[in-house]
Amino acid sequence: MTSAIVLVVILGACFAAAVLNLAVKNQFRKWIMAAATITAVVIGAVYYGFGYAYCWGGSVTSLFRALLALCRMFGGVNDWSNIAGSPLLASELGNSIFWFGHFCAFYVTASAAITTLGEQLLDRIRVTLLRRGPLLLVYGVNTSSVAYARSMAKDRNRSILFVDPDGTNTFDDAIKAFGGVIEKSHEALQPGKRFLKQINMKPGSRCLDVAAMHTEGSKNMSYARILLKALDDAGISPSQTTLLIFGIDEEAFSFQAHHGSGYGSVLAFDDYQLISRLIMQRFPPCDRITFNPDGSAAENFHVLILGYGRMGRAMLGSVLMNAVFYGSTFRADIFDAAPQNGFLYEHEIMKHYDINFHMTDGQSNEFYTYLAEVKEEVKCIVLSTGSREKNREMAKDLNSWFGKGCRRPMIIEASKGSYAVTDEKCNKKECLNIYESEIMDVKTIDAMAMQINQHYMGENGCSAEENWEKCSYFSRMSSRASADFYPAVLRAAGKTKEEVLAGNWPPEEEVLDHLAETEHMRWCAFHYLFGWSLMPEDIFRARARAYKKDMARTGSSSINIGKDSERRLHSCLVPWEELDDLSARENEVTGGHVDYKEFDRSNILAVADVLKAESKAEKNRRSR
Repeated sequence: MTSAIVLVVILGACFAAAVLNLAVKNQFRKWIMAAATITAVVIGAVYYGFGYAYCWGGSVTSLFRALLALCRMFGGVNDWSNIAGSPLLASELGNSIFWFGHFCAFYVTASAAITTLGEQLLDRIRVTLLRRGPLLLVYGVNTSSVAYARSMAKDRNRSILFVDPDGTNTFDDAIKAFGGVIEKSHEALQPGKRFLKQINMKPGSRCLDVAAMHTEGSKNMSYARILLKALDDAGISPSQTTLLIFGIDEEAFSFQAHHGSGYGSVLAFDDYQLISRLIMQRFPPCDRITFNPDGSAAENFHVLILGYGRMGRAMLGSVLMNAVFYGSTFRADIFDAAPQNGFLYEHEIMKHYDINFHMTDGQSNEFYTYLAEVKEEVKCIVLSTGSREKNREMAKDLNSWFGKGCRRPMIIEASKGSYAVTDEKCNKKECLNIYESEIMDVKTIDAMAMQINQHYMGENGCSAEENWEKCSYFSRMSSRASADFYPAVLRAAGKTKEEVLAGNWPPEEEVLDHLAETEHMRWCAFHYLFGWSLMPEDIFRARARAYKKDMARTGSSSINIGKDSERRLHSCLVPWEELDDLSARENEVTGGHVDYKEFDRSNILAVADVLKAESKAEKNRRSR
């Protein structure tokens, strides 16, 4: 009878341990383990201490036998027969408590064994899976990187490997929950030949996506460089890799593949750029105005920005790039008592767009007095104070001020890593974590931008992939910005995505020209934002002379007469109507047939291919 009870207790403890390890979070398992341990020790000490003293006398030998029996409880062994005469075991209740103590003791042992063996087995399975299929390597373990990896594991079906330089255990359970593996070894932190072998990365077709997302940008730079050297030494092709890197901007170009060395695609970001770009994708300015049948805008675009720190600056740039249309003017009024506007001191966009600073905040009488004057023409109000709570408070005030039933602009609450948008019908939409969105899907972004670049390159005998590999980081950024703008092109043309995919493209000639002029305006805004300016006439002539000199001496020249990347000067930063004259002047020097207006038309004609590339990338993503 006793052996049967022992067997039942052991089996019950094993079953309970297995179930609780699967069903309960790690922190709760720890509490349960602690409670079970204390219960077992207390019951064992009472029953065996009293039992041996009662049955065998209060000697030192009894003490040690009781201590040994207490320890044996955790191995599934009991000394019931030696203390059966104890009064504590004389009743059914006493026996039940005795066996419950043994159950708790063996549960602790079984749970520890199952946890250790189970996690070792799961880790082995996860590591094995890392050697097959697309791999996402995430450097840095934090709230943002875990949210991003969870999204990629769920929606993109990726194997996830975290490299943790800080040795934190805070996110271990969350990472294991979606099948991720965490590496803290020296080989992972200083990746070389051995590490690449461990993850089965070698020349071929396997893809490695790297997300350097440590909170310190300098550490991301350092790790990306070390890993790149290992990849280059191993002969890994750039076409097999992508790099998403947090906390840098201008330096990102150094990682872009060049002459066979570098990451195939590179996207640098920060929280402010990401959230502003995501807002523009989901709530494009083109939806706030009407368009004429000829593709021209029927209204101007006026935005108010309340708060001008890093978030306000990012929002101004994103709105400007997406809110310039043929037939329309752009105006921005920025309200901040102490704006961080040093970035705009003598900046190009201040010379070309109607941007005004008001040295008062968005809760002042001055602001509401101005709003009362322009409320009929304002399309969008951006709240970017740097505080999510203050943004929310100001949004409530604005909604109350406009009241129900009257025309109202879209109100955007833009905060680091999140947003809330209230439309003209008072419907509110929120995104609480941008790292769980599609905004960081580099492959889909580049699939669209690649098609735009291909149209821009024309018939040069190279495939879209080959031309993309030759494309500089800045030119890729330009193509990505153009791809982001396609919803505005469709809306201005009066077409839907489905209509274009069905073959209803390009539009008629007049509409095509107006869309091309809109694209030129967007292109100019993009370049102005990045500090480019119109090439002075004397520099254009000097470059033309240098070009002729090269041609006379060697028969070829690498000089692009109208573009000086080092000094960020471009001859195409002129109104649309001046491009024909510019094309003629350059052709007179080169003997070529360049048509700068045709470049803009080409980007509009590319919309059909861009949409097809987006659909194909989405299909491939879902099938992985």
